[in-house]
Amino acid sequence: MRTGQGIASFLVRFVQEAWRDRRGEPRLRWRGTVRHVQSRDEVPFTGFADVVAFMQRHLAALTRQTAEGTSMDQDKLLQESLKLWEQFATTYSSLMFQAMDRVIQQSDALKQQLNEAVQRSLQTWKGGGGTSPDLARAVDRLAAQVEQLARRVDRLERSAKRPGRQGGRRA
Repeated sequence: MRTGQGIASFLVRFVQEAWRDRRGEPRLRWRGTVRHVQSRDEVPFTGFADVVAFMQRHLAALTRQTAEGTSMDQDKLLQESLKLWEQFATTYSSLMFQAMDRVIQQSDALKQQLNEAVQRSLQTWKGGGGTSPDLARAVDRLAAQVEQLARRVDRLERSAKRPGRQGGRRA
């Protein structure tokens, strides 16, 4: 038996900002705005927790309005509404950590493939004994570039794994 109904819609706009810091390391940040469609209330955010807090405020207000229009207990309705957010927070956190793990695994696989390709190339080119000095220098430059790329991937992985940092993963 339905005695009260409310609708809440939200529009979340994300903006990605990428840049290099003073040391030349790549950095990435997300920011954006969240809007409650029905009231046109809109706020900027730099962390997803701000989005969730904004949505919770509007949904709690909607739940209170629904309770006022019915004979239902407002506290019980708010407790039911809170269950949704507990489920959301648990699911969201798990999904984010799974996504970060996949990115790290993919970067590990790419680094391994690059290292194997360089090693095969070096063995083939240097193993022939009759390589030209220009070819040997080109192979050495390629190996140095791959090593530099591998170091950058290692730094990114360490940065992503560091606890307490946004985008880090759990131990």
